[in-house]
Amino acid sequence: MKYILPILFICAVVAATGSAKAAVPDGTQISAESVATLVAWVEHATQVRIPEAPVITASGRILKTALGLEGVQAARSVAAYLPGQVIINNIVWDPESPTAQSYLVHELVHHAQLLSGKYYPCHEAKEREAYTLQNRWLVEHGQQPIVTEGWIDRMSQCD
Repeated sequence: MKYILPILFICAVVAATGSAKAAVPDGTQISAESVATLVAWVEHATQVRIPEAPVITASGRILKTALGLEGVQAARSVAAYLPGQVIINNIVWDPESPTAQSYLVHELVHHAQLLSGKYYPCHEAKEREAYTLQNRWLVEHGQQPIVTEGWIDRMSQCD
C-alpha cells in the first residue's frame, strides 16, 4: 500500500479542482511532440538523456485499472508511471495548465530514473526527486509548490 501512497497524494489535489469535465476524451494519446518541452526540461533537470518519451495516455479508466484502485482512491487518481508508459487522468489533463504539466513532469522524472539505472534503496526514495522537480517546475512557471519539503521527507523515507 505504501508504494501507491505517493501517487495517491496527488489525488488530493484533484479533489480541490472540483470540476469533473474532461479536457480530452478518455483514452486520448498525448503525442511526444506535444510534451517535447517537458521531456527536455526533465532531461536538463535530471541530467539523464531521454531518447524517447514514454507512451502517454490521458485516461481515468486506464489509470484506475492500472493502479487497481476503487472508490475514492480511483476518483482522485491523477497520474502513474509504468515502465515506458505514463497514464494521466483525462479529467485532469489540460495541456495549457502548469499544474497538469507538472503531473507529467513528475512521471517523466520516474521515466528518467528508470533510464538512468541509478540505484535507489527503496521505491519511496524515488519520490524525493520526482516531487522536488515537480515543485521546481511549478515555481518556475509562477505556481505554488504542490507539496511541502516536510511532506517529501515523509513520503520518500524507506521503512
